[in-house]
Amino acid sequence: MGTFKDLYLSLLPYLCCIPIGYLISKREWIPKSWIHKPLLFVLLPILVIDHVLDAGFSNLVILAIISFLLAFLMIFPAMLVDKTVDNSGNINILKSGFSYFNVAFFGIPTVKSLFGDDAVTTLICIYVGTALYGNIIGYIQVAKSKFSTKQAIIEVLKVPFIYIIILALILKGFKVETPEALKPVVDVMGTVVSVMGMLIIGMNLTNIKFKSLNWGYYSKVLGIRAISAILITAALMGLEYWLVDGLEKEQRQVMALIPLFPIAANLAVFASFLKSQEKQAALLIVFSMVISMILVPIGALIFA
Repeated sequence: MGTFKDLYLSLLPYLCCIPIGYLISKREWIPKSWIHKPLLFVLLPILVIDHVLDAGFSNLVILAIISFLLAFLMIFPAMLVDKTVDNSGNINILKSGFSYFNVAFFGIPTVKSLFGDDAVTTLICIYVGTALYGNIIGYIQVAKSKFSTKQAIIEVLKVPFIYIIILALILKGFKVETPEALKPVVDVMGTVVSVMGMLIIGMNLTNIKFKSLNWGYYSKVLGIRAISAILITAALMGLEYWLVDGLEKEQRQVMALIPLFPIAANLAVFASFLKSQEKQAALLIVFSMVISMILVPIGALIFA
């Protein structure tokens, strides 16, 4: 019970930013571009570099591959939902919604409260794989909800992530480390990114009429997403154990919680930047957050 209390208390300040973002947008105090542009072009790129430089190489490779494959394979249950359950949503937003896991914003405070500060290193390795997928392939998917495939690829080239990830991997190859003097600054940036990501979600909820929503659609979509993610993660971890067996117990425990995480706020950030399907993206994120607040403590009881 104490673990659950710590978990909820650690997440509460970030969750409170959702209604604040809603109020900011409703009152039109500041435009959304003042939040999503610094996130995309300054803060998130800095965090990506720092995360890559801090990760151990072997763990980085194994966990990044598993998390990348998880994100990629989640496309298929999203397509199945669109074809067999309900096709009232945008398929490209749906694919990204299935593939994006909130490893940074939701994951860092969650893992800290459950496993301690040392486990964040494992989460960083997982984050690299999800970032590689989400900030390149996933961004193209979101862009395709508004543009042609060709134009969507052009749009992803306008965002710095692809260049930042390449730079980070090159620096990692040369064994460059984040200067100790800058680490407190980067830690503060991590908190700011979490806050701004939640503000974006709240801002995207403005003008949504919740009474008229298709609740059955979102229940089915997110239920299938959770089950699919658990099964795919279990299969990938089983293959890793059989073929490589390069992970420690705590690393497997952290990885096992990833499919229970909500949809990443990046989906809302990208949708806002592209001005495409913003409401659907925000709703998927918020509803998945509610489900995760139930599933993560249950998963912690099983895996922790």
